[in-house]
Amino acid sequence: MSKLGVRDDALYSSARSMDSQISRSLGIGTGPHMSGVGIFFQQESDGKVYVKTIVSGGSAERDGRVRVGDVMCGVDGRDVIGEPVSVLRSLLLGHEGSNVVLTFARAVEAGAEGDDQDSNNLTHTVIAKFDVELTRGSPDYFTRMDATRRYESELSELRQQLKQSLGEEKEVAEEVERVKRVLQLERGASARREKEMEDIRGSHMREVAALTEACRRAEQVRREANSRLAPVQSREQDMSEELARMKEKDRLRKEYVEELRKRHEEEAARLEAQLAKEQRARREEQAARMEVERELSKVRGELRKEQEFQKVIEDQDRVYRDRSMKLRHRLKEMNDAMEGLNSMLRESEEMVGTMNDDFSSARGAAGSQVSQGKDEYGGEGMMGLGGYGPSGAGRPSAQGGDVISTDANFFVA
Repeated sequence: MSKLGVRDDALYSSARSMDSQISRSLGIGTGPHMSGVGIFFQQESDGKVYVKTIVSGGSAERDGRVRVGDVMCGVDGRDVIGEPVSVLRSLLLGHEGSNVVLTFARAVEAGAEGDDQDSNNLTHTVIAKFDVELTRGSPDYFTRMDATRRYESELSELRQQLKQSLGEEKEVAEEVERVKRVLQLERGASARREKEMEDIRGSHMREVAALTEACRRAEQVRREANSRLAPVQSREQDMSEELARMKEKDRLRKEYVEELRKRHEEEAARLEAQLAKEQRARREEQAARMEVERELSKVRGELRKEQEFQKVIEDQDRVYRDRSMKLRHRLKEMNDAMEGLNSMLRESEEMVGTMNDDFSSARGAAGSQVSQGKDEYGGEGMMGLGGYGPSGAGRPSAQGGDVISTDANFFVA
């Protein structure tokens, strides 16, 4: 606390001395002080006022735009060309810190290029006017103003530090009060903790005794568990061996199943090939059956023609009755042969595997019967019975020399 007091007194004294210096530099209470802008002018015989000298540290030098030789043309917007120096002096002088706007004229050179690019550049002089706003005051005044600004900045910083120190002091006091309250609470809490520790020690001793008894019982239970665990471990070992045997059997079963699957796939492929072969054989059998049916249809047509011709023969002459009876007998035999052939075809549909052999035998039997019938009819077709017909037309019959015409609408007996 003593260190904080010493530091605050030093800050207060520094602040008071800074305020007194600022008051003296500003001339508070000393009255008005007239000053210029830091320029010495000279009036020539033509009445123009020129800048002769610029005072070091003055307002004009600090601004930097005014040069020696510039002509002053106006003050605060008033034209002063031709005015006496006394008037200019009264216009320029004023209170320190006040502003004045001066108008100057300066001769500057300007270049102009001709139409011919190869010709030299021509220069001419131009009078340029410009305004400069300056602050009245001596170099000491500006020095004091700069110092004042520095002092004000330092004073602001000192005030900020003072304010911060006062805040810190207040925070320290509050922290001390809080620590005091915490210490008081800690003393009461310490007494309560000591009492609680005594209670905890007593309960701890009781818990230790109880845990000791529990450990003794746990050790006894462990021994009993070990005695009971031995047969269980033996059984577990047996079960592990049994599990290994079951895994081996499962592996063998999987290999057997895989072998069966491969065999099944091979058998399926073989059956598919056999089925395709039987389907081809069935298609061939159907083609053969269609061929036989075409031949049977042809034979039936010939039989129908033969029956028609037989009726004509019966109507024409009873002489040929015996031969007609033979013809009917042959026709009956042929019908029986066709029925046998049909029965053989039906049996061939039921027996796919032996169809080719049965079909060949049936076809051979049908061919032999057809050739036998042709031989009985004279070898000249069914219309040439006994040498009559297209090849035996007009020949005498074997029973009396009767001539029979082959025309169905005319005959001679």
